[in-house]
Amino acid sequence: MLVDVILVKTSVVVAALILAACYHYRQPSAASPKGWAGAGGGDAETIRHKHKQPHILFIVADDLGWNDVGFHNKDMRTPNLDALAHSGIILNQSYVQPSCSPSRSCLMTGRYTHHTGFQNVLHHCQPYGLNSSMLTIAQRLKQLGYSTHAVGKWHLGYCNEKFLPTSRGFDSFYGYYGGSQDYYTHFNGNGAKAEGFSGYDFHHDIGDKRSIDRAAEGVYSTEAFAKETISIVKKHNTSTPLYIYLAFQAIHAPLQAPQRYWKMFKDVAWYNRRAVSAMATAMDDAVGNIVKALKKRGIWDDTLVVFTSDNGAQVRYGGSNYPLRGNKGTVWEGGTRSPGFVHGKMLGKTKRTHNGIMHVTDWYPTLVSAAGGHLGDSEVDGIDQWSALQNNLPSPRTGFPYRLDRTRRVFAIREGKYKFIRGKHPPKHQAKHTQMNLWYPAAVDEATFATFYRELHFYENITHKVETGPWLFDLDADPLEMSNLYAELPGVAAALNRRVDEYMTDYVDPMSIHYSRVDPKCNPALRNGTWDAGWC
Repeated sequence: MLVDVILVKTSVVVAALILAACYHYRQPSAASPKGWAGAGGGDAETIRHKHKQPHILFIVADDLGWNDVGFHNKDMRTPNLDALAHSGIILNQSYVQPSCSPSRSCLMTGRYTHHTGFQNVLHHCQPYGLNSSMLTIAQRLKQLGYSTHAVGKWHLGYCNEKFLPTSRGFDSFYGYYGGSQDYYTHFNGNGAKAEGFSGYDFHHDIGDKRSIDRAAEGVYSTEAFAKETISIVKKHNTSTPLYIYLAFQAIHAPLQAPQRYWKMFKDVAWYNRRAVSAMATAMDDAVGNIVKALKKRGIWDDTLVVFTSDNGAQVRYGGSNYPLRGNKGTVWEGGTRSPGFVHGKMLGKTKRTHNGIMHVTDWYPTLVSAAGGHLGDSEVDGIDQWSALQNNLPSPRTGFPYRLDRTRRVFAIREGKYKFIRGKHPPKHQAKHTQMNLWYPAAVDEATFATFYRELHFYENITHKVETGPWLFDLDADPLEMSNLYAELPGVAAALNRRVDEYMTDYVDPMSIHYSRVDPKCNPALRNGTWDAGWC
């Protein structure tokens, strides 16, 4: 049993050497005097400069792991994404949050989750949402003259109209308010399983006019979102800059895809991996069709495309973070390091890999800068990386918090090449899932995966006696987080421990602790069988 585990670990070490070959560390410099905290910010009003404003297509995949795209894994069929990545700038250190709502809150506000209170996933029946006093990236871009549209998954609150996309700077929204649903029926029964609540969640909101879109019933969500995005492009007045936030449902569970995609992967033995492969290819086709529409409309050459996932893959549902350690929901690299790229003719030198650190909060000031705006120095945690991307410069970011959550006792940060984790991980509520801490093989069939899963669970619990940290890793030398240096480098560990305490001086508690997971007023039966606003 242990022999098999050792063999797997050996293969992971080999993968580490490959990954490290393109992994470079830049020491802090005088050019970034604010150091680890993530300098940058925004005034109450965005300052606008005369500037050729690009159209912006910001694409977010759901639960897509490091190894779930063709530009990292030749076994995945994502030719459209691969072409954009290879002809653009591949982001080798693009970091997001361990789970969906937290990452989306960072994208929208440019702030760390311990400043927004969005450390945890928002459940369907919890009565809160993204703080309405914080200007979103859509509101900033509207100040700069953009037409703004959100398509796909929202997952930042819907119990009150003030939390909805069209109240947060978007001219229109087409998609679902919650975190997951059936790809075809668009029903979600996960919001309150114990209560038996279930309802339809598909909306088409334009300005102040909100509507339930029943026409989407039976349509695969990936294709519905692509169709709506293409419609927006076709109708758009090209004299106005366009911002589309396209948040796909794929590849999040449930594992569903049209049959023609399943047939493409008949040789993939494990059902879950076959499903993920099919779903990723369906999403890739959708992106390809949107690119064709942008070209046909004559605006492709002026379009900036950003692609990221919201968190790492859920391995038990067929996703893969190989060779990185860990799973969705953890602060290991596999849970937080996303496949990503940026593409556009306004980028300067392309067809390259950018090894600098990019944090999810950085997209806010970076896009404002790309749009010709300028933020002041007080309002966001993100760092403007537009110049670094355009001019092939080192990243101005040298560190960030992975997650700071006093309630669940998880404190993880990065400073330079060092990563520090304090507290039990996974958190107490996930303690039974110690396998989330582990390394997984690149590709397995169902039987092998089940065996591997059991053996690593055994190996972790018996041999390592459920390691609980603290942890310290040198990500330059050890990007797979295999060697805990906490005992070997006490000075570094002490400095990073103090840095955690510094971060905590302006800490905001998670909003989730103030609300029950299930407010019965959310029940769709009270709103014609739909998940809709008006209950908080």
